[in-house]
Amino acid sequence: MADDLLKLANGFAPDLELKYNKFYIGLAQGGRPNNFVTFRPQKSSIRAEIRLPSSPEIDQELEHAGITVMDYDKRWKRYRLQLAKDDIKKNAQLLTRLLAQAYGVKPDVGVA
Repeated sequence: MADDLLKLANGFAPDLELKYNKFYIGLAQGGRPNNFVTFRPQKSSIRAEIRLPSSPEIDQELEHAGITVMDYDKRWKRYRLQLAKDDIKKNAQLLTRLLAQAYGVKPDVGVA
């Protein structure tokens, strides 16, 4: 599932790669960490933690898409999403836009 999410991010940043750590999977760019999103694999799902400021618009979009949103991490300013395999395929466009926004690319750039 982390590979599927990486493919979405590679749409706007082709040089990103997964970086495996003890407690999470991060992203690296040119050998340097770029953790605008981190992944925490679980048995049947993956938790994606996307670094974005909290906003009612994003909350509403995620709720409308049917994505399980865990509590917002105020300390690290991250949305914590519980994603099953079919959530990633079904909401690829929304997830790509959120990842692009967290990366710092205009949200409409690179959206499939």
